[in-house]
Amino acid sequence: MSSAPNEPGDRRPRDLRGMSTRMRDNARKETLHTAGELVERGGLGGGIAVLLYIVVGAVFWSLVGWFLDHLLGTRWIVIAGAVFGAAAGVYLGYLHMRDALNRSTAPQKTPSETKKSSGMGPEPRV
Repeated sequence: MSSAPNEPGDRRPRDLRGMSTRMRDNARKETLHTAGELVERGGLGGGIAVLLYIVVGAVFWSLVGWFLDHLLGTRWIVIAGAVFGAAAGVYLGYLHMRDALNRSTAPQKTPSETKKSSGMGPEPRV
């Protein structure tokens, strides 16, 4: 049993009927992105992604270092693991940003190409 849009039995207001389809369309537009895509896009999401790379890298490699310290009876590997993990996180963020910059900028001329093209007047035709 279908009702017409303006019948008294239709309880939803007219402008709210299409709301579910609009919400579904908006949800499709706002898809989840990987951390690398967030870093490439920049902004707050990119900054948080780089920070997470650094923190998670430092924590993970600190735990690996802690395990090796207990296994080998040393005390310095946990610090080396934290430094290595943080450095790896910074490098990973740099790689993502470099890839984004390489895709977004037009290829630039080398200094030798700019000297050739900046001569006085047009080049002679042969």
